[in-house]
Amino acid sequence: MKKLIIVLLTLLFTTVSYAETAQKITIINSGKAGGSFNARTQMYKDGLVAAGYDVTFENVGKISMAVEMFKESNEPTVMVYSNNQVYKQDLFHTEQNFIMLEYQQPLYICRTNASKDKSGALTVAHGKGYDPQLLKNLLGSDIILVPYKNSGAMLKGILGGDVDMMVNNQGKSFKYMASKEGSCEASDVLPKMGATVIGKNVDLQELRKVIFEITMTVQFIDYHTKRKLFRPSSTWQKELALTQQLEKGYAVK
Repeated sequence: MKKLIIVLLTLLFTTVSYAETAQKITIINSGKAGGSFNARTQMYKDGLVAAGYDVTFENVGKISMAVEMFKESNEPTVMVYSNNQVYKQDLFHTEQNFIMLEYQQPLYICRTNASKDKSGALTVAHGKGYDPQLLKNLLGSDIILVPYKNSGAMLKGILGGDVDMMVNNQGKSFKYMASKEGSCEASDVLPKMGATVIGKNVDLQELRKVIFEITMTVQFIDYHTKRKLFRPSSTWQKELALTQQLEKGYAVK
């Protein structure tokens, strides 16, 4: 009995000590179910918990509200982000918030087989975070833009025959091609998309080490491999410079 009491007391004090010393961090989810932002955020949340962090999960589900929360946060905070959002959200990658460039990928333009002989304006699905004027500048004015909440919703829309075309990420475009309902091509006109992780009120370099280790877990490697995502792992300075260069492609001219 005495030994049992000692063990229980040890466990109790260990738990109390852990609760007092675990680093607190907030992770903001700007995505909705079915989208890449949501999928990545969930994996980072699980990874941070596994790494011993006391994680507060803010399931916002809307990029504009998530960015506003990030800007106003006074607590240690991280958020998945991408270079195609910076001009519309007025939040750029800087030395004060950049943690990591997780991957980069070309955007794909997909078109249904049924629309091949269609005359007149084509309906084009795109993410809500994309600047409509930029898309019209790059794709031409004879299109009707149809905003969707995320990449998964766009895929469902084009498969359901709701639109003629979509501008989507690599993973969802591969899924569409597998359906045989249409074709997709990597765009040499649209700028490349860079998926990033940003933070504030944290030691960026220390957290970068943790974030990198999370991306090396089986779950993340499987996510990247299935979608054939290119990981430009380099130094923090080079990744930031590349991200800032990729940002410029999304400026509306």
